[in-house]
Amino acid sequence: MTPSSPAQPLEQTLFRLRVRYAKRGRLAYLGHLEVIHTIDRAIRRAGLPFAVTQGFSPHMRVGFSSALPVGTSSSCEWFDLFLTELVPAPEALERLKRATAADLAPDQAGYVEVRRLALTAEIGRIGYRVELLAAPGVAADAPAISSALEEVRAAGAIPYRRGKKEKVLDLDRSLAAAAVAQAGAAVVLDLDTRADNDGSLRPEILIAALDRSLRGSDEPIVSTGIQDLAAFERYRVERTFQGIEDDAGALTDPLGAPGPTCGEVVIAS
Repeated sequence: MTPSSPAQPLEQTLFRLRVRYAKRGRLAYLGHLEVIHTIDRAIRRAGLPFAVTQGFSPHMRVGFSSALPVGTSSSCEWFDLFLTELVPAPEALERLKRATAADLAPDQAGYVEVRRLALTAEIGRIGYRVELLAAPGVAADAPAISSALEEVRAAGAIPYRRGKKEKVLDLDRSLAAAAVAQAGAAVVLDLDTRADNDGSLRPEILIAALDRSLRGSDEPIVSTGIQDLAAFERYRVERTFQGIEDDAGALTDPLGAPGPTCGEVVIAS
């Protein structure tokens, strides 16, 4: 007599809630791991029925879009939360809002297919808005920055050092389009960038290259996260759009709305 096989557990039904949130104010200076831990606690406070991974160290099943550099704000960060029960998206969003600090609060939520690609695999276009304020005595208005940008782009790549590693920012691959405009005393630089398995554009490296061009310097660029610049008194970077590009070049945000939806960056094919 053949012994019967042990009963196999039924596969748990999961629901994948996709959430957009902001990163503003002082919380823009949180590191990526700190953001993950903060949102983890907010989800627990919200009382949502989150799924957990299997194995020796189970943890919440949640996946995030690509990390923001420290000090960069955003109006369009995303995370996917796997739930064991279907909570209506408006209710889940309201519960998350009540449980999250205002400068990290979610503002949109909806369900997507459970087996869909991860956010980091889907998102291939990222928009940034950079505000630059020239240092006293430095001629860094919109025409000057446009000229510096043309010079930097003509080189095709920006070598820089990060820690002990020598790296290269490939502008030909990662910078799809840029627009420069004067906004009072500041200059606004809108960037449409590409992201893939080979990496993405780091706005602070491009800003450091513009700073070097404006000063006529050829000194090496060192990535320090928040760059110490001479031509600019201060700068501010905000991520304004994260988009999914189809084979025809059309863009949507991660919940399917036509892009861009976060800010006014002009997206060019």
